[in-house]
Amino acid sequence: MLNIIKKDFLASIIVFLIALPLAIGISIACGLPIYSGIVAGIIGGIVVGLFSGNSLQVSGPAAGLILIIVEIIQQMGVEKLFLIIFLVGILQIGFGLLAFGKWFRAISPAIIQGMLAGIGISIFLSQFHIMLDSNPQNNFIENIKDLFSVIYNSVLPLDGSVHHQACMIGALTISVILLWNVLPFKRLKAIPAALVGIIISSLVANSLHLEINYIQVNSNFWSGINFIKVSEFSHLFDFNVILNALVITFIASAETLLTSAAIDKMSDRSKTDYDKEIIAQGIGNSISGMLGGLPITGVIVRSAANINADAQTRLSAILHGVWLLLFVTAFPTILNYIPISALAAILVYTGYKLIDVEAAKYIFNLSKGEFAIYAITLVAILFTNLFEGILIGFACAFIKSAYKVLKINIDTENIENENKIVTNLHGNITFLQLPTLIDTLEKLPKNKNLTLCASRLHFIDHACIDFIKSWETERKSNMQGYDIFIDWDEMSKAYPSFKWNFFHDDDNKKASNGH
Repeated sequence: MLNIIKKDFLASIIVFLIALPLAIGISIACGLPIYSGIVAGIIGGIVVGLFSGNSLQVSGPAAGLILIIVEIIQQMGVEKLFLIIFLVGILQIGFGLLAFGKWFRAISPAIIQGMLAGIGISIFLSQFHIMLDSNPQNNFIENIKDLFSVIYNSVLPLDGSVHHQACMIGALTISVILLWNVLPFKRLKAIPAALVGIIISSLVANSLHLEINYIQVNSNFWSGINFIKVSEFSHLFDFNVILNALVITFIASAETLLTSAAIDKMSDRSKTDYDKEIIAQGIGNSISGMLGGLPITGVIVRSAANINADAQTRLSAILHGVWLLLFVTAFPTILNYIPISALAAILVYTGYKLIDVEAAKYIFNLSKGEFAIYAITLVAILFTNLFEGILIGFACAFIKSAYKVLKINIDTENIENENKIVTNLHGNITFLQLPTLIDTLEKLPKNKNLTLCASRLHFIDHACIDFIKSWETERKSNMQGYDIFIDWDEMSKAYPSFKWNFFHDDDNKKASNGH
C-alpha cells in the first residue's frame, strides 16, 4: 500500500509540473485571466479525479477548445461563456445518466484527426503572433497575411526591439523543449520539457531585464474569482447559449472518451466506465463554469505522463489538483516572472503536435474517401469556424456513408462456351436503386441462358424482389428454349423477414397483386 501511495505521489508531481504552464498558456490564448485555466486544472484534478470512470486519466483545460472559447467570447461575452460551461456540465451529467457515453465515441477518426489538425494550425498561427509580442488576427486568412510581416519585423532590422526580445525568448523555449526531448538521460527526461523551457526562458528574460510582456498576478490569487451572476441564469435557455453548450459538450466529451480509449490501450490497469466518466466530467464542468473556469476534458498529454510516471490509482490525478491549489495560494507572485512569449511558444509547439502527419498518412493509405473527409474537415475549420467545420465534416461523412449504402453494384459475366450470362448483385438494393436494376436486367439479351446470383447481396427490399419476380415471369414466357436461374435462396438471406413461402405461392401472389 505504501509503495502504491509513493508511486502516485511522485506521478502527481510530474503531472502538476506539466499542467501548470499549460493551464496558464491556454488561459492567455483564450484571452482570459490565468485564474480560469488554473481553477479548471484544480477542479479537473480534485473533483473529476475523485469521480472519474478512468482512474489513470487526468482532466483539465484543453488546447483543443481554444478556438470555440475565443469565438464565444467575441460573439457573446465572458459571462455567457461561463454560463455555457455550466450548462455543458449539466448536459454531460444528463447524457451520462442516460448511458449515452458510448455514442460520443461513434465518430469517424477522419473527422477527429481533421478537427485536431485544424485546431492545431489555428493555434500555431495565433500563438506565433503572441510569441513575438504581436496581436493575432481574427481568422485564418488574416493571420496568414499578417504572419510574414510579423516575422520580418521580429527579425529585421536587429535593433533590440520588444519583438526581437520576445522572438528570442520564444525561440529559446521551443529549442529547449526539442533538445530536452532528445536527451539520452532517462532520469532527466522525467522532468517535463515544457517546464524546463519555461524555467530557462524566465531566468534569461529576467536576468537580462527584457522589456517584454509577463504574466500579471496579484499577491492574492483568489481575488480574481468570478462567480456566475444570478442574472445570467435568465439566459440559460437562449438558443445561442444552448447551441454553443451542445458544441462544447460534443467536442469535450468526444476528446475525453477518445483519450480514455487510448489510455485503456496504454495500460493494463485502465478500464474505462464511459458513462461514469461523462458524469464526472459534467460535475467538473458545472463547478468550473460556476467559478469562472475553463471547460474541462480528459487530456492525453497529462494522462500519458501520469501512466509513464507509473501512477497506480486515481490518487495521482487528485493530488496534481491539490498541488495546483497549494502553489497558486502560497506562491502566486512567482508566476509574474514568466514571459508570455514563453507560454505562447509552448502552445505553438502544442499546435504543431496536434497536426499528426502520421495519422493523416495512415488515413490516406487506408481510404482515399476517408482522407477526403479529413481534408475537408481541416480546411472547413480553417476557413469558417470550429462548429461549422465539424458540421461540414459530418455532412461529408454522412454523404459518403449514404453513397456506400445506396450504391448498387451489378456486374455481368459472359460465358461463351455455355451461351450463358451470369449477373451478380452486390451490396444493398432498395427501391431507390430500382431504376438502375430495371435498366440492367431489361438490357440482358433474350438469346442466352441467364443466371442471377445474389451470394454477395446484403439487403434487398420488397419493391426490387417484386420486380425481379415479374421480370423472371416475363422472360420465361418470351425466351423459349433458354434457361433462367435466379438464386432465390441466397436472396432470401438478404431479406430474412420477408414471407418467402407466401411470395412463392403463385395463387396467393396473384391475389396479393390484385390479379
